[in-house]
Amino acid sequence: RLSNAEYDRSVSALLGTDQRPGHSFAPDKRQSGFTSNDAQRVDAVLAQQLFAAARQLAAEARGKLDKLAPCEEGQAQSDCAEHFITRFGAQAYRRPLTDEEHAGLLSLYREGAQDASYEDGIELVLRALLQSAGFLYVTELGEAGVKKTGALPLTSYELASALSYLMIGGPPDAPLLTAAASGALSDPEERQAQLLRLRTDFPESRAQLVRIVREWLELDRSEVTAKDIAFYPMYDEYGPAFARESHDFIAAVLDAEDPAGDLHTLLAADWTVADPALAEFYAGTALEDGRVSLSARRGILNQGAFLAVHAHAYESSPVLRGAAIARRIACMPVPDPGTLGIRVMAPPNDPTLSTRQRFTAHTADPACAQCHTVIDALGDAFERYDGMGAYRDTDNEVPVDSATDIHLGTDFDGAYQDSNALSLALANSARVQECLARHLFRAATARSPDKAGAAASEDAFIEDWHNLPEATRGNVVDTLSRLVSSRLFTHRGVEP
Repeated sequence: RLSNAEYDRSVSALLGTDQRPGHSFAPDKRQSGFTSNDAQRVDAVLAQQLFAAARQLAAEARGKLDKLAPCEEGQAQSDCAEHFITRFGAQAYRRPLTDEEHAGLLSLYREGAQDASYEDGIELVLRALLQSAGFLYVTELGEAGVKKTGALPLTSYELASALSYLMIGGPPDAPLLTAAASGALSDPEERQAQLLRLRTDFPESRAQLVRIVREWLELDRSEVTAKDIAFYPMYDEYGPAFARESHDFIAAVLDAEDPAGDLHTLLAADWTVADPALAEFYAGTALEDGRVSLSARRGILNQGAFLAVHAHAYESSPVLRGAAIARRIACMPVPDPGTLGIRVMAPPNDPTLSTRQRFTAHTADPACAQCHTVIDALGDAFERYDGMGAYRDTDNEVPVDSATDIHLGTDFDGAYQDSNALSLALANSARVQECLARHLFRAATARSPDKAGAAASEDAFIEDWHNLPEATRGNVVDTLSRLVSSRLFTHRGVEP
């Protein structure tokens, strides 16, 4: 099902509307952290919201039917309606309508126009289209009548939608649909060319790629992260700036085409994009184009959005930060305590101890040590920053200790003085590059590795991804381009 953001982008492309009803829909379900996924459904609450949105959008569209569904004087209105249904229906469904669909929509038009007007009939058709499965779902069904066994090839129109929603978060444009109609999308090189064209031609591709990266690192939660004002009275001022910074910084990184790769720059950059207040908060130096040079922070993991999201409302959290690094950055399996039958209890408050000192209780407890030896070693490096991401030398008047020794069998094992040093090591890690590729695969295919067959497909993609030149393995668009040229993009396993 279209995510809320994809719904808004789709109705904007169809109707030219400025309305963004998806902003007020029930929150998207998440799968592997991503809103684009095969777990999305239309429940009773969303059905009511879709009904209301369709009514509002169709009412607005009624005022511009001279462009959407023109009918010149002297033309038979039924002929105009047939033409509109054929053309607009194909745009809404992102493929030509079947005869049955066309007949059903035309019958609906006649019901709406009977004893009323042409405009009434078209408005009713619009309301139906915007609530239909053909519009709300990006299908992966293959050709009708083909036996659904083994690896199912997607239709050319399904490939066009997959390419478009991946790169611009919205429906395919005319050139992409033309390529679909001609069968050109069966060619891997054509799919790559279309992906790169969308990246170049559509400003929306920037926001789409930023969304994927933010969801990968869970930074999109910064818009809804709150802090206890008794502990962080300035967070309401800086929180929105953190969210903007993560948007603008990621966009700047993706636009820069750094030879070192997007991943390296994301994790190791000694600059960010920030307003003057945030630049002062970071003790940075303003440069051109809104950039700020940083001497004390490296990369996105040391920015306010990541640090505030992965912390508590009242204190920092080595556990939340370490778990995020392990799962999202290094793809290290860290089970949820609930699945192990462990009841999570924070160490008791002690005003004489730092947060790190209090949390050593985890590694001292045999029931917790197996996971927390991994988590805490990573999270402790970030203790120079409090729960809202402000730098600190002391915690509860205890000198902060951010040094860590990592011995996890990874290519970034070593001793680090703080999170900046750790971030530089992560930026140069082949394991972290592969982890990014895995998350991009999950976002692009709307699959979680815990689904049947999905882990094997992901591993197959990673094996192919290793054929990329080493210098481009940390590049987001190059990784996605490799995926769309693959058979894994054009075929889907059929679930029993």
